[in-house]
Amino acid sequence: MKSPRAALLCALLVAARVAAAARVEYDWTISKIDVKMDGVRERGAVAVNGKVPMPLARASLGDTLVLRLRNNLDERTGLHSHGIFNNGTNYYDGAGGITECGVAPGSQMEYEIPVVQTGTYWLHGHHNSQYINGLRGPLVITDPSGEPYDYDEDIVLTLEDWYPHYSNKTMGSGGHMEGMGHVRSYQGCSHTDYQSAGGAGTPECHDNSTAPFDPAEKYPVGVINGVYGESAPELNFEPGKTYRIRVLNIGSTAMFRFAVGGHEMYVIEADGVATEMKKVSSVVVAVAQRVSVLVRALPTADVNHKYHFELFTDVFPQFPGFNPRAYEGTVVYDADSNAVAPSTLVAEEFDDLSLVPLDRKPLLENPDVVHEVVITADRGDSGIVKAYVNGVSFMMPERPSLLTAMAYQGRELINATAFGRNTNALVVRHMDVVELRVVNRDSVAHPMHMHGYFFQIVERGTLDSPGSAVRSTRTPMHRDTTIVGPGTYAVLRIRADSPGVWLMHCHIELHMELGLAMLLITGPEKIAKTMALPPAMREQCRLLGIPV
Repeated sequence: MKSPRAALLCALLVAARVAAAARVEYDWTISKIDVKMDGVRERGAVAVNGKVPMPLARASLGDTLVLRLRNNLDERTGLHSHGIFNNGTNYYDGAGGITECGVAPGSQMEYEIPVVQTGTYWLHGHHNSQYINGLRGPLVITDPSGEPYDYDEDIVLTLEDWYPHYSNKTMGSGGHMEGMGHVRSYQGCSHTDYQSAGGAGTPECHDNSTAPFDPAEKYPVGVINGVYGESAPELNFEPGKTYRIRVLNIGSTAMFRFAVGGHEMYVIEADGVATEMKKVSSVVVAVAQRVSVLVRALPTADVNHKYHFELFTDVFPQFPGFNPRAYEGTVVYDADSNAVAPSTLVAEEFDDLSLVPLDRKPLLENPDVVHEVVITADRGDSGIVKAYVNGVSFMMPERPSLLTAMAYQGRELINATAFGRNTNALVVRHMDVVELRVVNRDSVAHPMHMHGYFFQIVERGTLDSPGSAVRSTRTPMHRDTTIVGPGTYAVLRIRADSPGVWLMHCHIELHMELGLAMLLITGPEKIAKTMALPPAMREQCRLLGIPV
């Protein structure tokens, strides 16, 4: 029982937080522009207010985040608030074709998102190829009553892989996409086999290749805070200060490794979840992941230092200077000095299972639902590669799945087939504990992301090797995106406490387009009773000719 003094203090803190809450509004126009990201080749991009990536968005706990979008594209658009729960506002999740019809060309719409969590997140397009083409940017949410760790300055670093060509592909097509090849087709191929694979993504093998292979036309470059990696921005340090560096991978395919040479670095957050401090030499962020590190500046300003970031992926073959692809920037203590201490990037295994969340939420036990999510990929007789979850290649439904769920008035659970057989829908009751055993039988790693939830990471292991299993503690790490390596599995758990229709998918954009996705329908018996589609979203459906 709280003492009167403690109760008063708690009441004052709550009152202060309520008083500080605000409507934080952003007015953003989405349009297509031309850019020269590497300073040489011009290509199209999808921009916010004429810039890529979109501007940094900030909000505080208790605020309402308002994103006012004006669509100047010739196709529908929208924004997914990646990592944000949207409990009770599933229609603002921004998953095109799943939770919304989208924002029609020439129109505008607002997302009004209650801010109930803190940490590092991001916003990105979830319609067609807009996210690959630049519609993405960081979102930082802080607690006005104080952060778990003290620091003097907050630095945000967005890392992107940027392709030489504009991507023209159809979201959720479930088949081959224009301008992009696929993941497993390169296995065992020589570099010259890739020359005829056009466009932005993974090259395919062709037997009749004659032209020399040009990796600059196929492989992505690294971009940091919207700047080509070869011109990485300076980080300004002052002796004795502590810096929080938020490292976000907002790219579409590659992983990044990050380190600050000559300095100690401590992980304090992963995907919005504050953690106990963990000393590391470097951190790895897969597509969609975010990690915050504390870096303590050195006591003197005798010399400048380097920070390093490296792009790498198993989706492409290794190719010297392109995969992996290393960049470095300068940590400036003395702007008048040209002296820079030498350092190298130390690769360190970084397993999120070893992180300890500060909230110490206990392990969810005795699952009510246990479901296998088996990942495979295959080239069929047509020569088109598809990705599968449990033998089904995901395809977008004809009508947004949330509309289907909202129309359901029955007492029993709605049948999963109501959402379309190729949506891979799993339907669970409100408040069930759900265990997903993600089994990767593909030949590359997959960063698996779940909308609307932080899942607990319960166990990892190598397939067909029971002795390899590593289990979590009684207070497992939880986050929204985790890497499942080739030939491995991960056991994830959630409590289905947020009624809605939620995507789970590989966040390598090409892999989702090839079918690596499923739907999680949580608490469908509650959806129609607790949610109504906002009038502005109903109007967008009308403009797009989609019945509500």
